[in-house]
Amino acid sequence: MKTAKNKNWLLAGIFNGLQKLSIPIFGLASTMILAKGVLTVEEMGIWSLFLVVTSFVELIRQALVKTSMIKYVNHAGPEDQKFIFSSALFLNIIVTLSIIVVLFFTAVPIAKLQGAPELESMIYIFSGGMILLIPFSHFEWIMYSKSFFKGLFWTYFFRQGISLVLMILFLIFNDKITLNHLVIFYCVGIAVGIGVSYIFVANQLEKVFKLSGVWTKKLFHFGKFVFGSGLSTLVFANAAQVMIAPMLGTTIFNALQGVSARVVNLADMPSQVLSDLLFPESAKKENAENKSLIKHFYEKTVGATLCFTIPMIVFIILFPKFIILLISGPEYLDAIPFLQLLSVTGIFLAFLKQYGVIIDSTGKPEVNFITITIIALVYVVFTYIGIKQYGFMGAAYSLIAAHIVGFVITQIILYRYFSINFLNCFIQAFLFYPELLKMLLDKTQWKTNSL
Repeated sequence: MKTAKNKNWLLAGIFNGLQKLSIPIFGLASTMILAKGVLTVEEMGIWSLFLVVTSFVELIRQALVKTSMIKYVNHAGPEDQKFIFSSALFLNIIVTLSIIVVLFFTAVPIAKLQGAPELESMIYIFSGGMILLIPFSHFEWIMYSKSFFKGLFWTYFFRQGISLVLMILFLIFNDKITLNHLVIFYCVGIAVGIGVSYIFVANQLEKVFKLSGVWTKKLFHFGKFVFGSGLSTLVFANAAQVMIAPMLGTTIFNALQGVSARVVNLADMPSQVLSDLLFPESAKKENAENKSLIKHFYEKTVGATLCFTIPMIVFIILFPKFIILLISGPEYLDAIPFLQLLSVTGIFLAFLKQYGVIIDSTGKPEVNFITITIIALVYVVFTYIGIKQYGFMGAAYSLIAAHIVGFVITQIILYRYFSINFLNCFIQAFLFYPELLKMLLDKTQWKTNSL
């Protein structure tokens, strides 16, 4: 029984890993195409700013609905599932429509603030395409709550794959691609993702819509704290991108930062994969109330993350020029020192991301909200001072400093609640290498015996 459970966990981890890996890989592929003469450096900076806008939209919607939906699906009995899914869909619609209205009326000031007039039409096109995000995300969140990672992989594979294929086909028959074309391809990818995801969740969908005021309030009450945390996380992740262009007067630095972020996202991928595996487990009622088990979950998960992340960071630090030239071109070599510093944050992110997962899943979203808000405010102040004093590199210095502050604060809280010791995470990272080798050998042996 235990062996079968381990195999299922490993299989889920493999598909979740493939899904998470596909996102930065497709992102890198598109960057490699666009940065090599298709778009100017300034246009690449505007495209990076547009992706910041989409990340704001995705995180706000996920924070208000996704996290609470996953928590209560794993907490509640089967008889309440239809009410949870219906309430989640209702909130999804309300939140998405509200964001569309806000984006429509703020497109002009956002474009003017960033000195990127092309951004205005891009936001208008995306606002229309956001309607597609309602069914797409509803199906996606059902798969997350049920741990259907195989379905998630194929959904994102086709969503991003079709956008990339359309871009390549367009370039084959045309000399120039515009930023608006890229947004249209982005929206078409979402539409394709809806069809693929429906195949995997069709048997999980309720035939009737049963809205429950009680469950809607529960989901929103939990989600509002996660939303606050998500908003602060967005500030923490994107403050420099938003502040660089107005303060330095060009979108070129946004392009350099965007290319660096694409690379670092790969190093952060193990943390994202393990977060998705950890949250449903730690959200289960019997697990959430067991402090020793939560301590084990956190230290084991961060350790597993570090065992993948650290070698990737070392590679980035040693071979930044090779990476930049491979992904973009000589016009982006000024990003090398920024990329090297940015990669170091991957170590801190391994701790910070799992902190949020553990705190939210054990029913303390308000603690996570306060913590992340403090860290985000510190980062904004650091970033403003850093860019003023040191220009583009100041953004990297401030990010490192803010991560150190965040690491200290969150580890103190985790020790107080769960007696978690961050040094154990490094021990777990070292121990995970032989454990991973054993799992792979066991899987190979199992396949051999099956032949």
